[in-house]
Parts: sequence; structure tokens; C-alpha cells
Amino acid sequence: MESIVNMRTVKIGGREIKLAFPLTAYIRVQKQIEGFDISDVGKIAGDPEKMVELLYIMAESAAKLNGEQMDIDREWIALHIPINTRKLISLQIAIIKTTAEWMEMEAELDADEEREVDLVLQEIQKKRVKTDSPGGKSSPTD
Repeated sequence: MESIVNMRTVKIGGREIKLAFPLTAYIRVQKQIEGFDISDVGKIAGDPEKMVELLYIMAESAAKLNGEQMDIDREWIALHIPINTRKLISLQIAIIKTTAEWMEMEAELDADEEREVDLVLQEIQKKRVKTDSPGGKSSPTD
């Protein structure tokens, strides 16, 4: 089964691991990382323990979206990430980009909804222009 969404991939321990950040991941992260604030995801991902938690939740979400079972756990992830600044920063960036991409998908939906509202507003404005005369009253009691 193939997911309908593009996912970011990170390499840990010689394995490619897909990451996703749907609403279920966001809810789990909020429950499991005390004080989680989506606007501070970069700072939070800078904490090694929280980084492992974020990677695990995102990897598990990606696996579920693809109809797969996870065969790694948090300990495996932590065990296979070297204490290397370049690697830690690349994983932090992957977490930030994954989060941003999934939030952007939501923003695209909102933009489509706004366009629909704008079209309705435009129709209302067109009708009002046709029925209103300059300086005229809006109702007979004015």
C-alpha cells in the first residue's frame, strides 16, 4: 500500500526512515513532550531526548500511513544516531521541514476554502452593486 502523501526520508543506522507529521502525530507529541509548542519545534528538536521522541512518532506515523509496521523503537533510533553535530543538525532540520511541509498542506486547504468564501463574497458584492444606487437608502425606513 502506497501513501498518497510525500514524506521526508532520513538515514539512521544505514536505514532510510520515512517521516510524517499528521494530526495524530501532533496530538501524541503534545501529550508526550511536556510544553510542546509547534512554533518552537526547532528548539525542541535540539534536545537529543526530545529529538528521538519526535523521530519515533514521525516514523511511526509514516509507517502507518504506508500500511506498514514499525520494526524499530526509540532505543534503536537513539543507539544508531552518532553524537556528531552535522548528523544531529541534519535530523533537526528534517524534523523542522517535515513539520513545516505537513502544516503547509493544511495551509493549502485553508487557502482553497478562503477562495470559495471570496467567490461568494464577490457574488454578493456584484448583486449589491446592481441593486444599490449611489447615495440611495438601503431600506425604505432609512
